[in-house]
Amino acid sequence: MYLGISCTGHDNALALVNNDGQVLYAQAVERDTQTKQGFSLAPDQPHKIMRLIKQYAPEATHLTICKSWPEDTQQKMAQEIQRISLADYDEAYRDVAAIFLGVQMSNMNDVFLPNIQMAGGGTKRASIALNLQTTTQQFDHHSTHAAFACYSSPFDEAACLVMDGYAEDSAQSIFIYKDNRLEKLPKPEFSGELNQIAASLGVFYGVTVCRLCGFAMDAGEEWKVMGLAPYGKLNEEVLALFRKHIAVKDGYVVLPEGSSEALKALRQHARPYAQFPEASADIAFTAQYHFSELMSEVLTHVHDVTGMDNIVITGGCGLNSSFNGRVIEKTPFKDIFVPCAPGDDGNAVGAALLGVKQDFPEKQIKNIKQSPYLGDAISEQEVESFIEKSGISSVQKYDWEDLYPLVAEKMANGAVVAWVQGRAEFGPRALGHRSILADSRTAEMKTKINAAVKFREPFRPFAPMILADRGDEYFENYHDTPYMEKVATFKPLVREAVAAVCHADNTGRLQSVTKERNIHVYRLIEEFEKITGVPVIINTSLNVMGKPIVSSLNDAVMTFFTTDIEVLVIGQYVFTKPTK
Repeated sequence: MYLGISCTGHDNALALVNNDGQVLYAQAVERDTQTKQGFSLAPDQPHKIMRLIKQYAPEATHLTICKSWPEDTQQKMAQEIQRISLADYDEAYRDVAAIFLGVQMSNMNDVFLPNIQMAGGGTKRASIALNLQTTTQQFDHHSTHAAFACYSSPFDEAACLVMDGYAEDSAQSIFIYKDNRLEKLPKPEFSGELNQIAASLGVFYGVTVCRLCGFAMDAGEEWKVMGLAPYGKLNEEVLALFRKHIAVKDGYVVLPEGSSEALKALRQHARPYAQFPEASADIAFTAQYHFSELMSEVLTHVHDVTGMDNIVITGGCGLNSSFNGRVIEKTPFKDIFVPCAPGDDGNAVGAALLGVKQDFPEKQIKNIKQSPYLGDAISEQEVESFIEKSGISSVQKYDWEDLYPLVAEKMANGAVVAWVQGRAEFGPRALGHRSILADSRTAEMKTKINAAVKFREPFRPFAPMILADRGDEYFENYHDTPYMEKVATFKPLVREAVAAVCHADNTGRLQSVTKERNIHVYRLIEEFEKITGVPVIINTSLNVMGKPIVSSLNDAVMTFFTTDIEVLVIGQYVFTKPTK
């Protein structure tokens, strides 16, 4: 049995994979702790590891602990951080280094490395209690990204681009996936440019752009940049500075000569954090425009050097759904795949899969149509016990055939529904197991959820959840999108009919729903369409701003009673609030 651990220091996660490469369990530590991104939190708590082994691998006698960073990380990163510290670069890069390397860049062990060195300690403690033997394997960061993405893709062969904030010695890697194997291509060495950790498209978007827009650079607020961008327009002066600051050379992102001066000049365009966000909409639009320019150029190079028609995109930049929806249009690739967890949480699965491959090189790992529902479940017994002990009377259990039309009718009449089913989603997006669902037809519903439920900015969009076989009727150039990984443009004739999920640029970050992937949501949307004539509903994560998606029964109930959500569905149980 293989236990994968993502130990970056943010988005830490764990995964359990069997000897055949099948993913049995995967979840980010933020779900357990309800601490967004789970900074510096160990995902392998001994009591949890013991529970998982007993549940998923009761016959196991040996556990291989697989980490998402190699043993020589300290040496490689020290070299790159030294290069950054010696260069004449803006203090922003020192701030970035401080986040994951410690306040003093020379003292790397204080903050970042404990996540790598100590990860697995909880697993070893649990293994002693369970009388399991353990061994430890460590893999380079980008290979763990590529392994999860490629081994869960529908492709037999593909090029793979890993693009993120940082790795041991680079923020970009290219792989060839063929014959169930991964080959990492060597990266070029450039003189005069910092083409290592500093030359990072992830840092550009997640730090530089977030700062300019007035968003927090260490809180995952890149989502806000993407949401705000459609409200702005291109700023040619800012675009020129962006192009001087970060560019592409020979297919790789670089910081060219004069990059530091351009970054300093960009500071005059920055928005103070407390200022109204829409004031920086032009910055957000221009940043997304330049991100698209850079990624398109990189991907064209990837196509040229690999000769592949399929592309797998992963790493933190793979979460830019706005660009993902344009890849086929802007590059030579004919098909694209982005996994459900392209960020560092997905590396827990990737590390475990690499462990299987290392021990069994000839084993064919193929997790096509990998279910994203890999996390913890809320049992019916838990729900029944809660109902009994809480004394709540406004709850009723329904047969499935009665539940779907009941909830659909409540939604059609304007109710906001918290929908909790089965095992939690793995990855950053709610995909119908820990979701808030609502009527997609009126713009007022978007305002209601943002203001009274999510408590977040009014410019933030909501995702359309659509029956997969109806996608062509609603979206231009429709492609199946199971994980909300791509944005598509609504056709003109349907935009008013789904005003709550049609963003300012007439797009939506959709989720395609099939019976096979999610029977309960599929049946719910079918019933909603019978009432409204529209096979599209709002889907957004069951949480409030600043908190991760709910995990436990307590999380779900607390969110229900502290917001204006009118209905909570857990399995077949429907909770409603007493009428005032």
